[in-house]
Amino acid sequence: MWMKGDGLRRSRCPSPSRAGKFANPRASLLEEGRRCFIAPIVSIIGITHNPVMPRLFKRPDRPPGCAKVLERIEMMREKLRQAKPDVLVTIGSDHLHQFFMDNMPAFMIGKMDVYDGTFYDEIRQFGLPTHRVPGDPELSDAIMEGVFDQGVDFAYSNELTIDHSIIVPLMFVRPGMDLPIVPILTNCIAPPLPRPKRFYEVGRAIRSVIDGLQTNKRIGVLVSGHLSLEIGGPKQFERKLTDPNFDAAAVGWIAHGDVDGAVNNCSFEQIKKSGNMTHGFLNFVVMMGVAKAAHPSYAEGLDAGFPALPFFSWEGKQGAAL
Repeated sequence: MWMKGDGLRRSRCPSPSRAGKFANPRASLLEEGRRCFIAPIVSIIGITHNPVMPRLFKRPDRPPGCAKVLERIEMMREKLRQAKPDVLVTIGSDHLHQFFMDNMPAFMIGKMDVYDGTFYDEIRQFGLPTHRVPGDPELSDAIMEGVFDQGVDFAYSNELTIDHSIIVPLMFVRPGMDLPIVPILTNCIAPPLPRPKRFYEVGRAIRSVIDGLQTNKRIGVLVSGHLSLEIGGPKQFERKLTDPNFDAAAVGWIAHGDVDGAVNNCSFEQIKKSGNMTHGFLNFVVMMGVAKAAHPSYAEGLDAGFPALPFFSWEGKQGAAL
């Protein structure tokens, strides 16, 4: 576990009279943002999206390690509550539900007023409840248009259903599902995958665009992924860490802002040696880009009798922007 006293803070535009509205009501968030940097990211959280856990936590005979996991979830929930975001940019992956090997976008963004979640197989298999989560299509458009100018070409969807990679983290840290979201999905599922460096570059592009938006919305970023993990393979049911060496290295890359360590050790061939689903860690490489490789306030791969569970956070001092 790695902890730091305070998150980083950036200055905001000293024009409070413009806060809460556009100088030109017809201008987009992006166009106005080129004149004044006031859009704050107030929180970044990285967390597991393990779909088994919500039901496991309710069992009277749940494993003893669940208590540790629930403590960390509550800590992350409180961090987000204190940050007081108005909207969440949620970064996850579609698990071959809406997209498959014949049509898999590398990076895509949802642009809807409301998102349904989740899919029937996850309701049946994991007991996940269905949800309807509000969206923020204006912010989706601003991010998509902005990253085009950063050399990132997002695919987009106006008919997106979100699966457990978005729903489960929200159940953990914002169970009321009351905040609008901007869902961003990466392909860390179906090879060939984008290169690790590209995941970081996409995160940096997202952050650059958000930093340049003209809005008084307080923006949180919620990212889900894995450390070492095996699904359907011989290591799946072992009650121990899948690859403790990878877990320690991965947490260290994030804790110390070691971008080179992350991008040079996370190719598809390298990472699959640590478990056949470990490439879900690449979402946390996007997270490092959004955080601009700053040191987090908290970084841990929790050993609670399961495969290591990731918990990462960045927040500004006393609710200020990062």
